[in-house]
Amino acid sequence: MPVKRFFVSIILGVVFVLLCIGSAAAKEEYAKKTGKGCIFCHEEKTGGGLKTAGIAYIKNGYQYPIPLFIMEKAAKVQSAFHKSLRFIIGYLHILAAFILVGAIFYIHIFIKPSQITGGIPKGERILGLSCLFTLMVTGIYLTWFRIDRFGHFFDIQFGRVLFIKILLFILMLLFALTAVTFIHRQMGKESKAAVAKSDPGEITFEDLKNFDGSSENPAYVVHDKKIYDVSGSAKWKNGRHFGKHSAGTDLTEALKGAPHGPEVLEKVKFVGQMQDTQKEPEKMSKTRKLFVFMAYSNMVIILLIIFCIGVWRWGFNIILETPSGEALAAKNCIDCHKKLNPGIYADWEKSIHAGVGADCYKCHKATESLSNAASKAHLKHSSLLITSFVSPATCSECHPKQVAEYANSKHANTLEIIWKVDKWLQHGMNNDVERNSGCYVCHGTVVDVKEGKPVEGSWPNVGVGRKNPDGSLGSCTSCHTRHRFSVAEARKPEACGQCHLGPDHPQIEIYNESKHGAIYNAEAGEWNWTTDDGTWKAGRDFRSPTCSACHMSAALGVSKTHDVTERLSWELQAPSTVRPSDFKAFPAKTDWMNERAKMIMVCRQCHSEEWANSHFKNLDNVISNYESNYYKPAAKIMDDLYGRDLLSKNSYFDEALEWEFYELWHHEGRRARMGSAMMAPDYAWWHGFYELKHRFNKLKEASEEALKKRKVYVYKDFPGKEGKD
Repeated sequence: MPVKRFFVSIILGVVFVLLCIGSAAAKEEYAKKTGKGCIFCHEEKTGGGLKTAGIAYIKNGYQYPIPLFIMEKAAKVQSAFHKSLRFIIGYLHILAAFILVGAIFYIHIFIKPSQITGGIPKGERILGLSCLFTLMVTGIYLTWFRIDRFGHFFDIQFGRVLFIKILLFILMLLFALTAVTFIHRQMGKESKAAVAKSDPGEITFEDLKNFDGSSENPAYVVHDKKIYDVSGSAKWKNGRHFGKHSAGTDLTEALKGAPHGPEVLEKVKFVGQMQDTQKEPEKMSKTRKLFVFMAYSNMVIILLIIFCIGVWRWGFNIILETPSGEALAAKNCIDCHKKLNPGIYADWEKSIHAGVGADCYKCHKATESLSNAASKAHLKHSSLLITSFVSPATCSECHPKQVAEYANSKHANTLEIIWKVDKWLQHGMNNDVERNSGCYVCHGTVVDVKEGKPVEGSWPNVGVGRKNPDGSLGSCTSCHTRHRFSVAEARKPEACGQCHLGPDHPQIEIYNESKHGAIYNAEAGEWNWTTDDGTWKAGRDFRSPTCSACHMSAALGVSKTHDVTERLSWELQAPSTVRPSDFKAFPAKTDWMNERAKMIMVCRQCHSEEWANSHFKNLDNVISNYESNYYKPAAKIMDDLYGRDLLSKNSYFDEALEWEFYELWHHEGRRARMGSAMMAPDYAWWHGFYELKHRFNKLKEASEEALKKRKVYVYKDFPGKEGKD
């Protein structure tokens, strides 16, 4: 029955739509290759709406890593308007495909193209062209949305398959336009001629198909071998009855399941009795042969398009590629270092890099910017250039956002900062050996290269502000130590404690003394240090914050960041406490009030708003106390001595009073301020203000002695002073 056939066509169309649902590239294999779970692109672990990263992944042609400029473009199309527009357009695209494919399957399976003689019915023509137009318009938008540049059509798997699919659609569109114009008219003319030759009293079943109501032909139907003309009935417009029955057919069986009987045919014109004689079948005209060819070609095109969708969904590689020279070289690197450096290999094997296929060569290949720091691979059969330096520029190929944020931080620029702030470097009161073994281990060296090899003293170094040969700043391995590159390791305070310790910035000691540190040391083994969704949340994953939780991790309304200095409202390392934007050595481009608001939101994950606000008011009071009672009076004393020429401005640390003043702000002053900021009372008082009182009184006593004697002792034989300024 036509009704059953209609529902079968619907089922076939639904199968097609189900093939279209979901992205073929976003599947388990993707997660294994990149180490990114569904939550990286989607709002939920089980899928759902796309985040900015998901949009960027599509815009990058279903390729990872995602360049920063594509991430920025993706962020622009995440507005509510664009999301709604994409949903509507995507829905229309699937709906049009569903209707078109269902109609094509119906014609081929139940009607047969060879049975259509008088041209394509008007309703089918309008429906088909409407679906094709909708697919074309929505497809153009969706292609623009997925493909960022023309090259993506050829250099990636998704682009190649999409390009083939577009060509197939264009071919189907050309066939359809030809069929509904030239071929339709020709078939109509041929049908009219056949009807004109037919004698109503001698119509056979072979002739009946010409009387289908198309091309102004009469609409005949048969019941119990009796022919009726339904052309004048309003219920048989264009030879169709409520979209279920067609003229030119025998309705004897169909009427048995109809809501009415054959009595309705008494209201239309009786033509005659159907003849049982069989005529010799007419030869199919060239026009009809072309129509049948195009109809079956369209069916083949539909099947090929479904194949393309299958390629996306199940990851069949349409191009068989042989391993490249780089891939072979990388394998040789792994095989060799597995024997020579088992520790390196073990770390890499357990890292996320190994899981996503980031091998030795992918990180150590010499880019154009590192060509001066490259040497030939130490494999005799390889001419590939490699480099010892893995800089943030290399890491940015997969982690563009993190590298961009880090480049804005004080960490990345600390080498510049200490030369502007620290008197030890400004006035050359130490030498290269002392700087390389002390200052530069944490702050970073300026890596110098000669003949592809690092110059002694500038390497090895993984300082946070290292200046690399490619112009980038810093070293990601400062926190994510090679070759494990563990996120969990960087989330723990010990990672920061490598550098943030000692008399001048004892953050790790301060943290361990605080309530936060006490909870961490007692319970950290129970916390979840690695999460599937890439976020690290208070309450769910940890109970007490670490350095990274406060300065890097996300909170309500606060985005995660690799700029660890972003949320600061005071510059506590400076001699005189200033707002970050007023720090002359490295002025921040942020508003301290906005940054404090962010930090308060971080605190409010575990504390009340009143508690958080009160804490920062206490910090402000501590800074005011330090400035008014210690730093400014001490600075005034020093300025007075310099003004009276009792202290020399030529060199620093060659007089005892300069040591006293330096340690007043650099040691005790920092400890008092930082101890208060991080809630460590012992450092705020006993190692802070208590010691400040001693230091200030000592400085004041020495200055009064100098004023009386009009002379200050100068250290003439200063040890280790031969270093360059």
